[in-house]
Amino acid sequence: MFENKENGFTLIELAIVLVIIGIILGAILKGQALIQNARAKRVLNDMKGLEAMVWTFYDRYGYFPGDCDHNGIIDPHVYSGWHLGYLDTSTGDPGSFCTGSSPNRPFNDLRHAGIASKDASNRDQFKHVLNGPFFLGYEYVNRRYYNVIAVNDIPCWAAKMIDQSIDETLDSGAGRIRRYSGATVDTSDSWNSTCTTEDTLTDIVYFFDRQP
Repeated sequence: MFENKENGFTLIELAIVLVIIGIILGAILKGQALIQNARAKRVLNDMKGLEAMVWTFYDRYGYFPGDCDHNGIIDPHVYSGWHLGYLDTSTGDPGSFCTGSSPNRPFNDLRHAGIASKDASNRDQFKHVLNGPFFLGYEYVNRRYYNVIAVNDIPCWAAKMIDQSIDETLDSGAGRIRRYSGATVDTSDSWNSTCTTEDTLTDIVYFFDRQP
């Protein structure tokens, strides 16, 4: 008679399986990190592209888009409570300069001038790859007004990467990249207290023409 033997994995076989699983998990995690890095870089590049549009408009007309009184400050006052729904969905030429509702006014100027597309709405062409909006306007720090590009509804991991790329340091209250809440800009570092997780959504502003 044949002796029945129970089949099973040896310790060496189990070790090999665990190593393979570890390699696969490591590859997955590395792939996710690469995807996140690419998305953050895309937001950064789009932000710089919007800055280039603003300076093109300025070179052409001598004032910034949305600066209706030509005092050097872009209207409106950006607000962290604004979301993608605040941007218009209409297409075509938005009309003469300084028309439209408050957060759309600078973008309407860019579209009317032909610097941004007239065939795409503000909501379609001024959103970032992480599904939040860009805004143009002003913020004030220490009672002085500054022109900014706002990036709303962005995960903390992406906000920190942009901060590091622009300012070469992680500090939400210093440099050209600042975190803002409501209508108040950070003047001290708050990344650790506000980013309870790396996926927590936050809002940042980029002081593109003058640094506080």
